[in-house]
Parts: sequence; C-alpha cells; structure tokens
Amino acid sequence: MKILSTLVAGTAALSVPTATPRPTADVGVIGAGPAGLVLAHVLRERGHSVRIFERRDSFRPVGAAVFMHPFALNSLRAVSPTLEKQLLDVCTTIHTLSFTTLAEDAPSFRLDTLGDAKRVLGAPFVAVRWDMLRALRVGLPDELFCFGHQLERYEQHGDADGVTLYFADAAQPPRTVRYLIDAGGIRSATRAQLLGDERIPRLRATFSVLPAERVAAAHEAVGGASTPGELGFVAGDNLSVVTMGLSDGGVMWSQTDLAADPTAPLYHDGSDAELRADLGAKYAKSNGWPSGVRALVEATTPADVIESTVAELPVAWRWGDGHVTLLGDAAHAQLPALGLGVSTAFGDVEELVAQLDRHGLSQKALRWYERCRMPTCAALQLMSRSMYGLNKISANTH
Repeated sequence: MKILSTLVAGTAALSVPTATPRPTADVGVIGAGPAGLVLAHVLRERGHSVRIFERRDSFRPVGAAVFMHPFALNSLRAVSPTLEKQLLDVCTTIHTLSFTTLAEDAPSFRLDTLGDAKRVLGAPFVAVRWDMLRALRVGLPDELFCFGHQLERYEQHGDADGVTLYFADAAQPPRTVRYLIDAGGIRSATRAQLLGDERIPRLRATFSVLPAERVAAAHEAVGGASTPGELGFVAGDNLSVVTMGLSDGGVMWSQTDLAADPTAPLYHDGSDAELRADLGAKYAKSNGWPSGVRALVEATTPADVIESTVAELPVAWRWGDGHVTLLGDAAHAQLPALGLGVSTAFGDVEELVAQLDRHGLSQKALRWYERCRMPTCAALQLMSRSMYGLNKISANTH
C-alpha cells in the first residue's frame, strides 16, 4: 500500500505542468544597432513595451563609418521625422563620387552631382560615424537596455504566452516576451535556429577613422587631399580602397585584400612595425597608388585599425515563424560593395511598421512584412554579390 501511494504521488507530481513565465515586454528586440534602436522608438510611440537585448556589456558604439543611400533617410522619415533630423545632424552629406583604377587601360571617373540627390531623390547620400548610434539612442530610457545578453536560443509557447529567450551567459535568467524581432546582425542565433544556415566568408578587410589633424599633417608630408563629402574608390593590385571625407576633416578609409584568406588575420601581433611593413609594401608609390591614399596609409596607426571578415548570408525565403521574425542583416546580410546594409535595414523597419499599423502587433503583421520585403532584399543581395565580382575584376591589374 505504501508503495502504491508513493507511485501515485510521484505520478501526480510529474503531471503538474510547468507554468510559462508571463511576458515582461510586448517585444524583445535583439541588438542595439541602428535598426534595433529605430524599431524600439517607433514601437514605443505606438504604445508597445520594448526590451533591447544587446550582447555587449555596455553601450559603446563600435565600428568605423557607414554610407547611406537616400532611400534610407526616406524610410527613416516615414517612421519618425524626429529620428531623421537627429541622424542628419551627425551626418556628412556626400556630394562627389570618384572611381580610380591603377591599370592604364581601365576606366576611371568622377561624379560631382551627388549633391543633387536631395532635390531629385528626396534625401541626400550621407556618411556617418558611430555618432549615428548615439543620435538614435536619444529618447530611449536606460531601463530598455539589457546589456550582456547574448541570445543563445528561444522557445515559442502558445499565442498568449509568447517567446522565452535563453542567453549564452547562464547567469542571465531567461526572459519571456510576446514577440521576438532579431535585428542582431549576421551572427543571429534566431536565424541559426530558424534556418540552420551559416554565413559565407568572402573578404578580409580593415577599417579606420582618422582624425582631421593627422590627415592634414599626412597630406602636407605626402601630398594629395581629402575633401569632406567625397566618396572615393581606388582599385588595383588585388586591393580595393574606399575613402570617405567627413565633415570635421577626418577620413574613414578601408582596405580589402581580395587575394587574402577571408578568415585569416592580416595582422598578427598588432605592432606598428608589422602594420608599416604591410601597408608600405602594398601602397608604395612605385605601385601607382595615388598620393591621397598613401597619405592615409602614413597617418594610420595600429590603434586605428579594425580588422574583420566580410561575409554574407544565403538568400533566404523564410524569415520567421509564429511570434518571431528577422530584420536587417539577420535577415539578409549582404556584401558591402553597394553600401546597402544600414539603408536596407531602415527599409525593413519602414515596412514592418506599416504592417503593424495595418494589422496590429500580430503574427499576421510579421508574415506580411516578410512577404513584402523578401523579394526586394533578395534582389539587393544578388546585386551586391555581382558588384563584388566586378570589384575583383577591376582590382586585378596583373
């Protein structure tokens, strides 16, 4: 009899369901990047509670500088004219585009008409540094941010119970939200769980932002000039260099070694001697590199260099399921050959907000957002991949 009572009690204990924690926010946004911050603003303006889960342990803007197309600012204006103004206040308007190849028989050109973009396209072409994140954070209270929360996986429950988020740091307890929108970038754990695909490494690149005084001194010593508002491309010797003159006189420049292993570091010990030896050999005057590029090389120190693998994701025709969806690079990370990354992400936010306004915060809104954005983003991914191929051809001067 005692044995039977024990079995009955044990069975009863096993049959008690574990209660799903109540959602702590209407929407959990993964990533405190540009798209995640804009999305948090517009969701709050529509009365939804939001939590932003960011893998970094504090809000410290990183990266170099980005280029944005007019449609990025048009999308931002459509969801929040205030955010567009805040962003424009820290941007440099691009008025000139130049393209130079080292090969004598290859085309080079210069366009001085990009300044007409606002009149023709509704907004300018712009470049912006990490000030973008500071500008887009203004107005978001500190309690929205959950730093040190790197998403590892999620679990969906019933319609009323939402999505539980589990984090890589076991010290961080799971959080439950009604809806999950992952704007966390190319390494999205949500996408990995949804699709199981992997990023495709393509290039090894470095990015540097140089202050105005160093740029001016280097140009005086070496020659050439950097003009605020000029976006320049120089290709040759299997190298592709991009320069952006910023409004404060500083310059962002990047180099992509098209012949290098995309997963292998270009610099191993981070010393000035290693950097000087590599850059000096690559960008020697005898190799035909213009003085403007050589001046930037001279002004660069190891502390300026951010090195990374440039990758893309496969084109995907599934971005979400149930109460979960992807946004920005998590959905359609593309190569930077056309500078479309942030611009496309702002377009995602515009479409998602339009569907939320039409259908409310619902699965229907998420699915319609995905259907409307996937064809456009797939085309932009393929266009960026094609331009990457053309860049490799133009940089091969041998």
